[in-house]
Amino acid sequence: MKNTLLLCFLIVVLMGCQQAGPPTPGIIPQPAEIEYQQGVFEVNTNTVLVVPATGNGQKLAEELQAFLKDRFRLDLKTATGDQPNAIHLVKSGTNVPGAYQLTVSESGILIESSTEQGLFYGIQTLKQLMSPQAVVKAPVLRFVRIQDKPAFLWRGMMLDVSRHFFPKDSVKKVIDILAMHKMNKFHWHLVDGIGWRIETERYPELTRRGAWRKVKAGKQPWEDFETADQHAEGEVYGGYYTKADIQEIVAYAADRYIDIIPEIEMPGHSEAALQCYPELACDGQGAPGVYCAGNEKTFEFLQNIISEVVELFPGEYLHIGGDEVGKEGWLQCPKCRRRMQVENLQSGEELQSYFVKRMEAFIHSKGKKLIGWDEILEGGLPERATVMSWRGVKGGVEAANAGHDVVLSPGSPLYFDHSQGKSEFEPPSWGGYNNLLSVYDFDPVPDEIEPGKEHHILGGQANLWTEQVRTLRHAQYMMLPRLCALSEVLWTPPAQKSQSGFIEKMDVHFDRLSDLGYHFAGSALSPDYEVAYDKGSATFSLSLKNELGLYEIRYTLDGSEPTMDSKRYTSPITYTSPIEVKAQCFRKGIPIGFPLQKLFSTGFGEQCEVIYTNPYHETYSGGGDKALVNNRFAIARGDDPNWQGFPKKDFDVKIDLGGPKKLSYVGLNFFQHISATSVMLPTRVDISISEDGQSFTPVLETSVATSKERDPVIKRIETAFEEQWVAFIKISATNRAVLPDWHIREGDAWLFVDEISVK
Repeated sequence: MKNTLLLCFLIVVLMGCQQAGPPTPGIIPQPAEIEYQQGVFEVNTNTVLVVPATGNGQKLAEELQAFLKDRFRLDLKTATGDQPNAIHLVKSGTNVPGAYQLTVSESGILIESSTEQGLFYGIQTLKQLMSPQAVVKAPVLRFVRIQDKPAFLWRGMMLDVSRHFFPKDSVKKVIDILAMHKMNKFHWHLVDGIGWRIETERYPELTRRGAWRKVKAGKQPWEDFETADQHAEGEVYGGYYTKADIQEIVAYAADRYIDIIPEIEMPGHSEAALQCYPELACDGQGAPGVYCAGNEKTFEFLQNIISEVVELFPGEYLHIGGDEVGKEGWLQCPKCRRRMQVENLQSGEELQSYFVKRMEAFIHSKGKKLIGWDEILEGGLPERATVMSWRGVKGGVEAANAGHDVVLSPGSPLYFDHSQGKSEFEPPSWGGYNNLLSVYDFDPVPDEIEPGKEHHILGGQANLWTEQVRTLRHAQYMMLPRLCALSEVLWTPPAQKSQSGFIEKMDVHFDRLSDLGYHFAGSALSPDYEVAYDKGSATFSLSLKNELGLYEIRYTLDGSEPTMDSKRYTSPITYTSPIEVKAQCFRKGIPIGFPLQKLFSTGFGEQCEVIYTNPYHETYSGGGDKALVNNRFAIARGDDPNWQGFPKKDFDVKIDLGGPKKLSYVGLNFFQHISATSVMLPTRVDISISEDGQSFTPVLETSVATSKERDPVIKRIETAFEEQWVAFIKISATNRAVLPDWHIREGDAWLFVDEISVK
């Protein structure tokens, strides 16, 4: 009996091991259907790669051959006929764009699709099944059957190369990232106000001067922008793509089944072009970067450019921008006013509509479809136009319900130039905060779309503007891992999406990205915090977490840097006196993401009261009267809701602690961001303390040096003094009231203040 039980036990164990087989790393984006089965197949030196005899079969084979050689040192031979022990790439099946079927069985690997694009996507899935190196040690695959197809036809990302130029090889590496995630549209923002990046034979000034700009000390590129000859004296910045460069990149993208959509900005954001050809601007009255809509030469110029551009890009779309057009100048321009009179146009919006419709007709005559930002809705949309909705989803809903095709690209959450983490150590970013899971939770089909109109939503797109992004490394950081999330949003059927499943897969995908040398953000793993206060026990508790809930967080309270030997966070940290916390997330024993470094006070309880001489602005309340003592720290973004703002007037408060406490330190933060806000540092800060609320002793009286730094600045003002009983604190910060002449704006200066700390 014992021997029978032992034999049964061994059989169960062996069957379990056989069924488990090699690891099954998660696939991103998640396939539509996936079913693992018992058994394994090993790719070995005798395995043959069978490819279609016609079309791009050989190119597909070369990519897979290169992967297997690099990854496993396997140099597979190719064939065109049926073979045992083979990886078969077979053209067959229904004609669904991008659809494929991948089967691993004892006879080998079979990837089937009616299109080469589908075969390419199947190869991307196969490569993920055999990676990363940390998980997959040998080319052994579990038996599996995958049926897959994309949920949306438009799965894209835009890269702005106008503000900062990206060399040809950098653009290719961006395309590689898109390809591995089965994205199929690359929107190339080639033209904007501060840089023309595409060669045109008809108008050589656009690249001789329009592609280059003078670098001016202390100014951002868009401030006092001025084109320059590449070889001019002084520092000059820029670059452009020759027609040969563009043809090479277009072919590179096509090999990865990615369409490139060029953007030639009009009628606004055109400073570079108009400084080269000023006769196309309004007669001394117009906005500096808007083409004159009343000048026939404007349309001749743009049509000539488009005629050259369409020869370089075989895709069906051409993007004209159309956003943020200053129309006031048109209303003052004699030529534009004459155009409005002749065409019976009543407003600047209708004149813009005339402009867009006229260009759409020409673009259509060239066999292309016009696409533009949602401002092209203003004044009336051309009948055949496609809308890219960036100001939320409202414009996209309006266009889709009117029967137009739409690409959803709302600033929240699909602007990848926005910060993806809350840490003060994040690299420079522009605008708001779009974290990883907000991208994953994005729904490309708004509820407001009318029944039967859903098919007009072509898909979605992320946008990477480059005001703050100067290098490929930084661009990769802003893309990844958010692009991983977006790929699943746009590829995977909603019923197959799982946020928890995606998080689990990202643990493996981080290693894939590392294997490929990509610089990805660990922002979703940086520790965040929450402070709670228990009135009954007068005890504070600090909770730590990261966005994904992955890996270990280790921390110190003695000012030292956390290591794997530091205490592991498992439950809230309770404290009754101030603590200085340093916390770090560790993955496989290595720090990932940015550290948390904060001083958490205990001097402010329920009885604490902050009395304001000058009220804070209601729009920038920071959270109310207790905002400065709530243990929530603002980061270096003007839109962080924890900042408390004071226009023109001084920051002047008295804090009643509700009773005397032994203190020896007071500190607080001020903010400045000249290039994007009217917020500046104070010119002076005074701090005094009192035990009785009547007699105050100064502990800090300091002037603050004026900083002309354009990028965000957090200035910590702090003072240490001999420990003593303190019941009241006065803090005054002098607002400069009016912005200085050298500031990029005019008007009132603001003070932004945050978290007062005491210990």
